Amino acid sequence: MKEPAKHKSLDLIKTIEDDEEVECFSEESDDEVMFQPRKQKNITKKDFDTGFQFVASTEEYNEDTWNDLNKYIKRKAKSKTDDKIKKAREKVKDEEDDVDENVDGNQSDVSLSDDELKHDDIKVKESRHKKKQSSEIEKDAFFEDIPVCNDDSGAVNFYKMNLSRPLMKAIGDMKFVHPTPIQAAAIPVALLGRDICGCAATGTGKTAAYMLPTLERLLYRPAETAVSRVLVLVPTRELGVQVYQVTKQLTQYTNIEVALAVGGLDLKIQENVLRRNPDVVIATPGRLIDHLKSTPTFGLDSIEVLILDEADRMLDEYFAEQMNEIIKQCSKTRQTMLFSATMTDEVKDLATVSLDKPVRLFVDSNQGVAFNLRQEFVRIRKDKEGDREPILAALVCRTFRNHCIIFVQTKKQAHRLHILLGLLGVKVVELHGNLSQPQRLEALAKFKKEEADIMIATDVAARGLDIVGVQTVINFTMPATLEHYIHRVGRTARAGRAGVSVSLAGELERKMVKQIVKQAKSSVKSRLIPNDILDKYKKKLVGVEDQLQDILREEMEERFMSMAENKANRADNILKGVQQDSRPWFQSKDQRRKEKERLSLTGTSLKDKKMKGNKDKKGKGKNGKGNAPDSVRNEMDKVALLQARAAKRKLKPKKMNAIVESQARGSGGVKRKSSNFTSELTDTSKKGAKKLRYDANVAKKMQTNNKKGQTGGKKGGAGGGKSGKMFGGGQGKAFGKPQQKKKK
Repeated sequence: MKEPAKHKSLDLIKTIEDDEEVECFSEESDDEVMFQPRKQKNITKKDFDTGFQFVASTEEYNEDTWNDLNKYIKRKAKSKTDDKIKKAREKVKDEEDDVDENVDGNQSDVSLSDDELKHDDIKVKESRHKKKQSSEIEKDAFFEDIPVCNDDSGAVNFYKMNLSRPLMKAIGDMKFVHPTPIQAAAIPVALLGRDICGCAATGTGKTAAYMLPTLERLLYRPAETAVSRVLVLVPTRELGVQVYQVTKQLTQYTNIEVALAVGGLDLKIQENVLRRNPDVVIATPGRLIDHLKSTPTFGLDSIEVLILDEADRMLDEYFAEQMNEIIKQCSKTRQTMLFSATMTDEVKDLATVSLDKPVRLFVDSNQGVAFNLRQEFVRIRKDKEGDREPILAALVCRTFRNHCIIFVQTKKQAHRLHILLGLLGVKVVELHGNLSQPQRLEALAKFKKEEADIMIATDVAARGLDIVGVQTVINFTMPATLEHYIHRVGRTARAGRAGVSVSLAGELERKMVKQIVKQAKSSVKSRLIPNDILDKYKKKLVGVEDQLQDILREEMEERFMSMAENKANRADNILKGVQQDSRPWFQSKDQRRKEKERLSLTGTSLKDKKMKGNKDKKGKGKNGKGNAPDSVRNEMDKVALLQARAAKRKLKPKKMNAIVESQARGSGGVKRKSSNFTSELTDTSKKGAKKLRYDANVAKKMQTNNKKGQTGGKKGGAGGGKSGKMFGGGQGKAFGKPQQKKKK
């Protein structure tokens, strides 16, 4: 047998001793990392990014990535008014250059010196009436109150509200530090799923108060199917766009889809977005009903959260019927949040119909202006009503040169002031209902970007709009009510900032001024403009009046031309057989106006009718006879009022009280008779035995009387027989059967 070969000592593996140091080969080298794909993902490139590209302009660099509002705008805003104003000013400038320097022109007469650019004389106007304490809101059993969180100590913040990280990051980008009182009160309650009826002053952050808890709930939604779960109803288009932008900014770090459905924007784009069933839908009532009738795959059955923002304004705009139809289509198990700046009786009725055991959050009933608002008034004498435009021009050109909103009563007035101030060299935009939606959005964007110094607006911009940096609000004419005044001046002095409001008040508006002075928390001031300044601005306006009329005439001719072209195109389409898209529910301007008139007629109170005073109380003419059309109209008014009251009474929920049986006995309630078969069957007492014998005797008597009634039925009519006495007349015949003769 062959012996195994002996190994040499060099070929043997060396063992590691305890004290010996060994080199570590377990660490990965750079070469090994380069060849592992899993490790390559974590490597950061330290070199210059080869895919970097410079932006085309500063606007593109400053553009917000979350703002995708432009996808809803198909048509570009076409406004030629500014071009006409610029052309007219250049023409006047060329004419002035041609004039000889020795000849004094109008421009030299109206030039202002440095002394004249100082502030006007201001007098303090103290209130003569004692300030009344604001009465507390009456408590109702329908609402449930909770203590409102005050943020005076700074203890309440967004970090203690258990919000998710994506929302907290968005809040940090929006520079939110501490929640406002309405936010601190509403967010914890809304996260519990309770219905809320919130009332807070304008500019206190109601949009974030209802959107933050709603978005927090949406972060934990099931992601299998796309379903619309949140609906936000707003009264105006501008407010809808603002809520959409705030919501997009809050959801920029999430995958929540938000859609906008307001009037004036492209219908097809809105339909395409709604077909994908976005998580949040922000809409105005009319356009939402239009999409519900026209978009097949879109519905409100899956709505889990319904939010009614600025509910009082929606009721003022006669959206009550549309809102009731929308509320009926939503899920009955939804969470409803109603927010309003003022709490009226109509809003309370809407809350009663749409909310279920709501929590009332009344931070501020918005019965007064902001504490840091300085209120000023310019008095206009009775024979000086024509001085409104010169006074406004002096205020805008001398004192309040930028970040100013001017509120007017009519759209025609807004357009005239736009041209007038533009001819004076002021950068101004207008905002009212006669503009298309792209033009309105462009005007708002210019004012927010400070491309325009002054914005002239109707009451479309008086509610809900949050424009940062507004320093002054000027009322060219006083509003109709104190509530409208509070909303107008609420565009400034928002979120703790200071602001100024200047109102031009004539003799007919002194009553409104007295109400404002009576409710003012601080002293109200009166502004006086020097007469020499006023005379110079009168000359300025007289000098540009001809140019203003030329621009208005040119615009009217262009409007008539465009109307004629539209009619011609419509006629051509009809001749060619081209069918236009007809929508099942779409209100034109005339239909909307008629509906407003009808709803305002039904909603007019008797007090308002007495205040009109245009018609005679009895509706009679000079000859003492009733006027036929007026009498018919009065009768129709009465019928409409009765119908409105009946409908309101029908919608009002009835109170249902649970009545205990013992309470019903004591209060005289009717006790329902229960079955006593078992008790009688098992009753062996002496009283029970007597009762059984008595019942048997009564039954026997009844049987004998029936037999006698058979024989005396014919005589019962004359009162014969005992049955005739008991049953009276023909009843004996009815109860007794005819006796058959026995067969022999």
